[in-house]
This record gives sequence, structure tokens and C-alpha cells, in this order.
Amino acid sequence: MTEVTVASLTELVAGRLIGDGERRVVGLADLRTARSDNIGFVRHPRYYEMAATTEAGALLAAEEFPTKASLIVVKDVDVAYAKVAMFFHPLPLATTHDIHPTASVHPEAELEQPVKVGANASVGKCKIGAGTAVMAGASVGDGAVVGKDCLFHPNSCVGHDVVVGDRVILQPNSVVGSDGFGYAREGATWIKVPQLGTVVLKDDVEVGSNTAIDRGTLGVTTIGRGTKLDNMVHIAHNCTIGEDVVMAAGAMVAGSTVIGDRCALAGQVGIAGHLNIPSDCRFAGDTVVLKDKNIEQNGDYMGHPVMEKRKYLRLMREMRKLGGGK
Repeated sequence: MTEVTVASLTELVAGRLIGDGERRVVGLADLRTARSDNIGFVRHPRYYEMAATTEAGALLAAEEFPTKASLIVVKDVDVAYAKVAMFFHPLPLATTHDIHPTASVHPEAELEQPVKVGANASVGKCKIGAGTAVMAGASVGDGAVVGKDCLFHPNSCVGHDVVVGDRVILQPNSVVGSDGFGYAREGATWIKVPQLGTVVLKDDVEVGSNTAIDRGTLGVTTIGRGTKLDNMVHIAHNCTIGEDVVMAAGAMVAGSTVIGDRCALAGQVGIAGHLNIPSDCRFAGDTVVLKDKNIEQNGDYMGHPVMEKRKYLRLMREMRKLGGGK
């Protein structure tokens, strides 16, 4: 069990301490169930009343308010919470070299110690950096190059010749390097077009469960540094996704589309192929960006077909009037 003083946690999150810094904390807890050796968090003033009576020994908050707990005042509670949570619950990366006896590791695989390979995992003739953990049932294909301190959860798959940067996380059942959807029609039948390219995941990418990232037909599908993909996201062949992009569950991007840095796609957003999306665009849930509908400037968008958010909301107000609504 990890035990730390409130003062140490204050230093960790660059906060301002109000109260007893020598209190010992062993983990996080909800305000309603916390014990004196737990730290909680308060995101909004509506929780101040609960925070005043909580048994938690310490609290993270954005401002000072009456409480018997030691208070760590921070600029951003969510960021501070993430740092504290990661302190108590670090990723299960490799700290010692550990190859499970049921794992299949190619004799010419280059593993930079320490690497962890779990039960029934499969590691081909590839390169894997130090600190990386390939959990039970996960696989890394021939020719793949994997960076340091990556975490591949159970049954995730890194295909052949895929390149993965440092500190990349693959959630269970995610697939990186599946074949792109490429077929040629001959008469009434479809002929498979071999997908000969690859995928590059830059540093600090996270890929959610059951998400699929297709390899390029000939070139590369690229996911930029710091991008986070939720569960059941699909990135088609030859897409280029920028840095620090976030996509919520069910978002789908068709082939050869380019999405700029810091874009945000809410749930079930669909973007057609061969489009260019500039940096700093945000798309509301269920938005559909059709082919030949390039977004010209950054901003907030929604609707099917897509339009500027303010325009879409005005349109909805007018449509309600047509039906006799208000």
C-alpha cells in the first residue's frame, strides 16, 4: 500500500496547502465513503456542503471553503486528480524482465530489457522498447517497432510492420494495422486489394477497446502525438490524424482524410473520405461531414449534413416554429 503525506501530494500537483500537511493518505475515495486516510476532490461549489462533512483527510479543490479536511487548492481539479490517481495507481509497466512460460516469442525478437510478456501473448520478429508490457493474449506482429513504456492490454493487436512510439496504450481488443477496406469490382464480384502499407502511432497515443486502425493501402495511416481514441472508433486506411485529437466512442473517419491538431469528435461523428479538416475543430455528437464538404476554418460544428453550430441551432429553432412549437 502506498502511503504519502498531504504535503507531498500538494507538491505533486503544484497546489497550495491549507491545513495539516502531515496527514497520511493511502488512496482516493468518494466524498460519501472516504476515510481519514483518503483524499477526495471537489469540482463544483454544489458539493461544498458534502465536503464540509466528509471524513476524507484531504481534498482537492479550485478554491478555499470551510472543511475539516486538509485542502489542496489547485488551478485545475481534473488535472490534479489525474496526477494523484496515477500516483496511487501507476500503469502496470515492466519493471523486471518477465516472459510468461505460455507466451510465444520469436527467437529473433529484440526485447530491450525489461519487457513483460503475459500468458498466451504472441511476439513476432519485432523490436520492443524497455518498460513495455504486452499483456495476456496480446500480439505484436513481425517487423513491428514498439517504443518504450507502452502498455498493450489483453487481446490487443499490433499488426506486422506497424510502428508504435513511446508510452502508447492499447486497450483490450483494439487492433492497429488491420487491412483497409479495399476491393476492386470485377463483374458481379469483389476482388480483395492487398493492403501493403502500415500504421504509425506517435508518442502518448491511447487507443480504446474494440477500436480499429487500418493500415495504408500503400502508404501510412498516422495517428499524431497525444491523440486519444475512445472505444469502437474506426480510422480507415491512409488517414492522417493530428496531435492531441480526441474522438469519443463510435466516431469513424473514412480513408485518406486529414484531421488537424486538437480537433474533438464527439460520439458517433462520421467523416467522409479524402477530406481536410483544419486544426481546432469540434464536432457535436452524430455530426456527419459529407464528401466534398471540406471544413474551411476552425470552430464548432454539428448537424447532418454538417454546418456551423450556431447556424444549425438557429435552423432547429425555425423548424420547431414550423411545427407550432416554441
